[in-house]
This record gives sequence, C-alpha cells and structure tokens, in this order.
Amino acid sequence: MFDINVKLGHWPHRPVRGLDALLRYMASNDVSGAAVSSLSSVNYLNPQDGNDELAKLIVPHRDRLVLLAVIRPDFTGWRDDFMRCVDEYGARGVVLYPNYHRYALADGLVTPLAALAAQHLLPVFIQAGLEDARRQFDRPIMLDVLAPEMGAFAKAHPDTTVVALGLKFGQPESAADPLPDNFYFDTSNYETMGELETAVEKFGPGKILFGTNFPLFTPLANVNKLRMADISSPDSQAIGEINARRLLGTCGG
Repeated sequence: MFDINVKLGHWPHRPVRGLDALLRYMASNDVSGAAVSSLSSVNYLNPQDGNDELAKLIVPHRDRLVLLAVIRPDFTGWRDDFMRCVDEYGARGVVLYPNYHRYALADGLVTPLAALAAQHLLPVFIQAGLEDARRQFDRPIMLDVLAPEMGAFAKAHPDTTVVALGLKFGQPESAADPLPDNFYFDTSNYETMGELETAVEKFGPGKILFGTNFPLFTPLANVNKLRMADISSPDSQAIGEINARRLLGTCGG
C-alpha cells in the first residue's frame, strides 16, 4: 500500500507520534511508501521552515517517503519555496491549507500556484480539515474547507491534478456532479464500513486514494477499512497504491 496522507512535525494542541512510529506502522501493515508533508507548517508563520525541517528528517528514508511541500500562495517568495522543494527536496506535490492560512481557493493569488504545479506535473492537495470540531472545544473552531470550493477550484484549473484530503462520506458528491476529470479524494475520513464500497460504486476506484492522516488519525483504522472492504482485488490495489503512485509519478515499492 501507499499512504497518500501523512504528516510529520509538531501539533500545538497535543503530543503526536513521529517518524519512528510512522515507520513501525508502515512496516507492520505492508505500507511500502507514503507521501509526507510537514504538520509544523500548518502553524508556522512561514510553512517553508517546516518543509526544510521535514526534508532533513526524511533523508535516510527517501526510498519510502515522498515529500509534499506546504506552500502559502499569499506569501512573498512562495515561488522560491516551491522551486526549492522541487529542485532540492524532490517534492512530488503541494499541500494547501486555505482555512489555517486564511485565504480562499477562489482568490486569484492561488492561480499562479496551480499553473506552476501543472507545469511541473505536481498534484495540488487540499486538506479539508485536520481535527473533528469536537476536539476543538477549548479554542475557536477551525472550519473545514468545503467540498464545493475544492470542486470549483478543480474546474477552474483543469490542467492541475487536485486531491481532496479528509472529505467525509457523502462530501465528494457535493464537490461537483460529475466530478471533474482532474479531481481525486482520499479515504482518511471515511469512518464506517460500507462507505468505501459505496464510493467505489459511485465514482469508480480510479478516483480514490488510500490515506490515513497520520498522526492525527489512527492509521490502522484506515488500513482495515480498505482490507475488509467488499471490493475486488484490482479495485483494492488501485485505491491502496496504484492510483497514488501514478499521480505522484513514483515507481512501485
């Protein structure tokens, strides 16, 4: 399997597991690779500081871990950060947090980033949310990026591959009908058995990517949802690994 949705770094509201725990989870569950972005970048003023930290951390594990760069398109110098992550760190995608970084996907400032990502054949990942609102009882609730906003972004940038991270069951349907050809979503926030089967029936396996949102979610839950899903072996393989490696342009692990 290939986990498309992994973070490493600090989270200000609770301790989270790190690299060693990630490698143990991967080894014990036949997860041969993962796309990793900086969790610290969500809260750093300049996300590039988190990208730099993460790039150093995963150097010994570049055979299994692929870096995704967290970029703020409202920051001066974001293009330099983008190119550094691509040229020096081998980044294979870009992660956006419009809610945490306080901009809208419809803002014109995101358009140059989408074009640059398309030019470099890099997917743009958009994280809907990171924590359930019930975990945010002690602070102002960070609202999720809505699926229709992601769908509109994908329609506005048809040459850019867009991957929604953390949508719940039923939310991909609200992104657009039909889903744009360049729109994909992960399994990290699908909560109960039967939901994945329904998604495969509605969208086909080619739109769906296995993801866990490690370390904020429990990865084994998502592993078991895929393993126990009543879908064909080819569909399970597509969701579990093939789709992710195709979008990221990585070879089999």
